[in-house]
Amino acid sequence: MGVLDLVAAIAAAVIASSVLFLAHGRHGDDRGGPRAELVRYIGVSALSALVCAVMNALEILGGGTVAAAVGNATNVFAPAMVWALARRLNARAAIGVLSAGAAAILMLGVTFLIPLDEATLVKTAAIAAACLLAAWELRRRPLRDLAGSGVLTTTLTLFAVFNLGRLVVAAAAGMYSDAWDAVASAQLTSIVSAVVIVLMGVGTVLMGRQLDDDPAPGTRAFDRGALRREAAELLRTHGRITAVTVRLPEIDLIRRAHNADRAETMMSAIVDAAREAEPRGAAGVPARDTVILLVPGGRVGDVDDDVRRAFAARMPGIGYDDTPDLEFAHRRITDVAALSTLMEARRLRPSLREFDDA
Repeated sequence: MGVLDLVAAIAAAVIASSVLFLAHGRHGDDRGGPRAELVRYIGVSALSALVCAVMNALEILGGGTVAAAVGNATNVFAPAMVWALARRLNARAAIGVLSAGAAAILMLGVTFLIPLDEATLVKTAAIAAACLLAAWELRRRPLRDLAGSGVLTTTLTLFAVFNLGRLVVAAAAGMYSDAWDAVASAQLTSIVSAVVIVLMGVGTVLMGRQLDDDPAPGTRAFDRGALRREAAELLRTHGRITAVTVRLPEIDLIRRAHNADRAETMMSAIVDAAREAEPRGAAGVPARDTVILLVPGGRVGDVDDDVRRAFAARMPGIGYDDTPDLEFAHRRITDVAALSTLMEARRLRPSLREFDDA
């Protein structure tokens, strides 16, 4: 019977994980904005619930303390990620993910240190606390004004009350009493968890449909969308374009030797240099180590050398003594789909030689 209940919880987690992506609405790889944040955070939460259900099933089948520890950790992590999401969407201090991860790691360790029954009670208390924190955060503006917030808040609050009730029963009658079997058993908890997961999925879809999914300016997703729009316009007026892919091989070394801000400054310098070298075109950063310059027509002339010179001229202004080498590749673009393929390939970071038509 317990295994059947856990199968129901696994099915609910799978359904919730799948339905979440219906809340997104944007196709392709240009996802961004608050809606994308919601999908990522709640998606991780749903997958954590799925892992928890699987681990619980393995524990019943003889998985031992390891399965119990992983199940307890992911069980705590799931509602904690909802709290982290609510804090992020409310533009509050970004401590949610770190706190959720720390709580999960702590729960993992505690399970190995104390008897499993006591670990179950600690986990139950942690789940109740995470649910209450998430419900409280969801009642803050601006989230409280969105449809779906009420469903999420009510679901989390009732689940917290259920878990607190389990603690009360354990304290009053014990975990091997008839009262525990009647209102707080693992089988009943699995069924309740499955219902909670489904309701969380419904609330997430309702909320997600109201959140903006436009990526923020300055992000890779924003640049990919902008390059597609610019490519469509250039193709309409010129018939075909050439995508000049500019890569900075040293970007990872710069990140490690300095910091991420210095690396971003370097990439911005390449974009500015590309725009100076070809003012009729468009440039953006579709991947972390790559700039793409769209040049109208099929011939690019000396654009590579022009970009190098403009890039070198910017080095003193950003406090860099040397000029890093740049790698170039050219590809003729006849439709926006070809540009999308190129940008997606650059996200996977293969060698530029694979995309050089020259």
